[in-house]
Amino acid sequence: MGDYRREFAVKSVMRLLLVFVVVQGTACERKENLYLLGLFPTYVNQSMASIGRDCLQSARLALEHVNADPNVLSDFNLTMIELDTSNNEGWTVNELLQELLMNVSNRSSEPVMIIGPLRNEITQIVSLTTSFWHLVQISYGSHEPHLGDRSHYPFLYRTIMSNTGYNDPRVLMIKQWGWKRVATLGRTESTMAMEDMHTKLINNSIEIIAKENFDDDLVQPFKFFKEKDVRIIVGNFYEFQARKVFCEAYKSGLYGSKYAWMIFGHYEPKWWLDGDLYGCTQEEMTAAVEGAISVGFQTLSTEEVETIGRITPSEYRDIMLAKTGTDYRVEIKPTPYAYDAVWAAALALNATIPVIQPKTLDQFFYSDTKMTRSFCKSLDELSFMGVSGLVSFDSNGDRRGEFRIRRIINGSDYDIGHYNRATDTIEWFYTVEEIFFTSDGKPPADSDITVTVYRKDSVSYELFVSMTAFASVGIAMACGFLAFNIFYRNERLIKMSSPNLNDLIIVGCIMTYMTAILLGVDARLLTDWQLRIMCRFRAWLFAISFTLSFGAMFSKTWRVYSIFTNKKLQKRVIKDYRLFAMVGVLLLIDIAILVLWQILDNITITIKVLSEKDHEDIPNMKVVIQQHNCSGDLSTYFIWAVYIYKGLLLVFGTFIVWQTRNVNIPALNDSKYIGLSIYNVVIFSALGVSLSYLLADNSGYTYAIVGGLVIFCTTLTLCLLFLPKVLRIIYGYAPEEVGTRVMSNINGRQGTRNGPCEERTRSVVLGGEYSTVVQEERERPSEARI
Repeated sequence: MGDYRREFAVKSVMRLLLVFVVVQGTACERKENLYLLGLFPTYVNQSMASIGRDCLQSARLALEHVNADPNVLSDFNLTMIELDTSNNEGWTVNELLQELLMNVSNRSSEPVMIIGPLRNEITQIVSLTTSFWHLVQISYGSHEPHLGDRSHYPFLYRTIMSNTGYNDPRVLMIKQWGWKRVATLGRTESTMAMEDMHTKLINNSIEIIAKENFDDDLVQPFKFFKEKDVRIIVGNFYEFQARKVFCEAYKSGLYGSKYAWMIFGHYEPKWWLDGDLYGCTQEEMTAAVEGAISVGFQTLSTEEVETIGRITPSEYRDIMLAKTGTDYRVEIKPTPYAYDAVWAAALALNATIPVIQPKTLDQFFYSDTKMTRSFCKSLDELSFMGVSGLVSFDSNGDRRGEFRIRRIINGSDYDIGHYNRATDTIEWFYTVEEIFFTSDGKPPADSDITVTVYRKDSVSYELFVSMTAFASVGIAMACGFLAFNIFYRNERLIKMSSPNLNDLIIVGCIMTYMTAILLGVDARLLTDWQLRIMCRFRAWLFAISFTLSFGAMFSKTWRVYSIFTNKKLQKRVIKDYRLFAMVGVLLLIDIAILVLWQILDNITITIKVLSEKDHEDIPNMKVVIQQHNCSGDLSTYFIWAVYIYKGLLLVFGTFIVWQTRNVNIPALNDSKYIGLSIYNVVIFSALGVSLSYLLADNSGYTYAIVGGLVIFCTTLTLCLLFLPKVLRIIYGYAPEEVGTRVMSNINGRQGTRNGPCEERTRSVVLGGEYSTVVQEERERPSEARI
């Protein structure tokens, strides 16, 4: 018996100890409650009951995830006091005050934040009231723009975007689709969003041809739209008003492929078939809304990434589908915003804990402005990935969010694009042709009035840059040859080829390259006044550059011709100054013609219409291509005077080159290369002038061919004249051979007609003459001769 009592006593003590340990452990694990006040319209007999109940379920899910996260409010149990707003302002204020004033004794602490409500008018009155209590409020469903006014609603934040957010993607679409004339239609009680839209349209140079508001009467606005030939209409109105608007649009004929309606996108699926249709049939309503473009909130994120609650948007969708029966991939409801609102509150409170120490969150009371400001600061700095996307707030407490763009096609709503507010860009899911496949693959025109756009025929930037690059390389090469010619001017090979005249040729070629560049500077880059100056400058530059380069080559060839056609067999020395004088005479002729042209002819800009055609992408737009040309009453005569003068010079140059084609002075001169260069200039000049007239109606082709010929001809000339000299200097030559042997075979004659005696005599005379030339060259190094 004693053993039994002792065993019973031991077991009893063990039980007491176990109970004590369990009780102590439970006490240690118990957390303080931290209260949120949630406002949801859940009363059955009101229009927003189903949305309110879904939002409440979403908020409860968020609370579960917050309390399960060890890194968020680890010392507290976040709890929500649920109030039914019944979608009524008076009822909501009554319930709110009763909870804040009379039910305090039922809780260990006061609510630190408010979640909700859903409707704009109730959010407004709640925020105005609770601002005196210093309560931070996070709404999940109120999107009126005026709620962002910090002077009236200092503690209000929203996880749903403001109505003004609709305007950015709509303006961007209007710009991308080339619309310049639009009209707006909005309900009278909400003008702030429309005013924002008007401002953005004006700032983007889009004409607002009609601004209409309505209460009940839509006849007059639509009559005005008809008078103004309105085609693009931007609408701001709720779902029940949208049915009335589109019924009236059907009656007025403002629907179909010629019209584009841009409306809100948060309506119920098939909204145009439910409720009061205002006298229209379902078939008429379906026809009226066909093609309407809607912009709505992106309520459920399309990014499949893990959110703050450690679930993906798809997992959230599956959970809520099981709880509410609503698929948030299809329906646009603010339910995901309620989830993110609870998380925003929890994260802001968690971030405030170290700031308010030694106080704790459960010590909050309504007049504690310091703690309220800390809550607001945490919300301002908040950024996290929620189930509705990235959550952050601007300076007005408005959500920076994303929008989905939809279009009604064949009676069904389709997602066609996604707008990112942070980057102000639209990601299109389809091409323009696919989006508007029911209207020939093009957006409807903004009017039947054909708009004429004038464009200047001009050289493309790519071609101009390419030609400038080639010409620049040519200029660099010419400068290199000039430096070579100056550096080696006392070398016998260079000295005997008249280096001073060679310098003149190079300077002329550099100016020719510059002319090739300036040919591409046209009316797109210059005003008409500047173009007149450019035309005159190009004429001077080209005439002088041609005379310097070709005139110097011509004079050197003439010297060879003059020496080797000396019928009297007399010694003849033609010094450089006579060749410079010849080039100077040619320049004086150029200057005389150009000066007379400048004085006698008044250069003006004439506009020539090259083509008129419809714009490829924008309907009712005609594109007129114009060519701006310099012209004058006497310009044709002066141009032909220059052509005839230069042509005669080319013909005579060709003649003397042909006459001296068989002259050969080994290792002495460049007469053979000068002859080839003159042939080159003659051929390309004839080709360039001909093509410039044939292609005069296309600036791009003309510049490409004429500019290309100029650059190629100039480059070939420089290479023919100077590249052999460079190579001989580099690889060496026999200086004693320069100017010591003369061989002549004029016109291919071997002396059979004049007899061997005369031919021998000519060779002796020429040989003696060049021996004298060489001797004089040694004595006067500055006098270069051939």
